Parts: sequence; C-alpha cells; structure tokens
Amino acid sequence: MKEEVTIPKLLLALLFFLGFALFAFLAFGIALYQLIDSLIELPSVIEFDRGAMYGFGGGIGLSSFCVAFVILIFYRKISPAAESRIGKGIIYGLVLMFILPIVSGFTIPYLIKNHDYQRCEKAEYQPSWPIFRAHFYTDTSATCQQLVQEISDRY
Repeated sequence: MKEEVTIPKLLLALLFFLGFALFAFLAFGIALYQLIDSLIELPSVIEFDRGAMYGFGGGIGLSSFCVAFVILIFYRKISPAAESRIGKGIIYGLVLMFILPIVSGFTIPYLIKNHDYQRCEKAEYQPSWPIFRAHFYTDTSATCQQLVQEISDRY
C-alpha cells in the first residue's frame, strides 16, 4: 500500500534541506570573502579553507531538493520538465562539489605562493579527512613559528 506524503512531512524536509543549503552557501561565501580579502590585503598570515569549497556545489544540490519540495507542496506532482531541471541541478551540484575543491586546491596555493608566501604546515589542523584541512600561508618563517606557538598555546 502506497503511503501518501503529507504536507507537514514535506515542509519538514524542505526546512531540513533549506537549512543545510543556506549553511553550505554561507560557509562557502564567508571563506571565499576572507580568501579574496587576504589576497588583496596580503596580511602576514593567509588561511585557505579547502573544506568550505565544497559548500558551493553542496548548496546548489540541496537547493535543487528544496525546489522539488516546494513544487510537491504546492502542486503535489512534478512535471517531467521540472524533474529534468531539478535532476540537472542536483548533478551539477555534485559535480561542482567535487571539482571546485580540487581546482581551487591547485590554483589558490599557486596564487598565494606568487606573492612569496610559504605554507606553514606545522600550524595546520589535522582533521580525520585531509580534504577538510585549512592551509596556512605566512610571509616569513618567523611568522610561521609565531603562529605555531599561538595555536599550541590555545590547545
């Protein structure tokens, strides 16, 4: 027996996916803003958060789910054309979610190192998944040592 999906369940799913989509876009936007600001201002320490780069593609994919839930709430059925567009949005989001961090993982360090910065690996947080690592670049080795000392004092 096929169970009818109720409006409250659809609203709950919409809020769930919308919350994650907004969080993904927000994390990506903040990280991108800080990175661009650092590349313009050239402070003594530049932080590049690779994990936040997944947010753009994830936000697009989750937003596509949100559109599907809105259509289901108001129309109760998704047309084949809308289903195709939503499916493409989810696929594009997944592709961007995997391509953008890889491409930015090569281009951003290249841009930063062109300004005579060096990577300070000792200061980097080592998460269980290395793809979520935040990279630190410093203008001098003394700044790197100071950053390592500040981070070790914190923890």
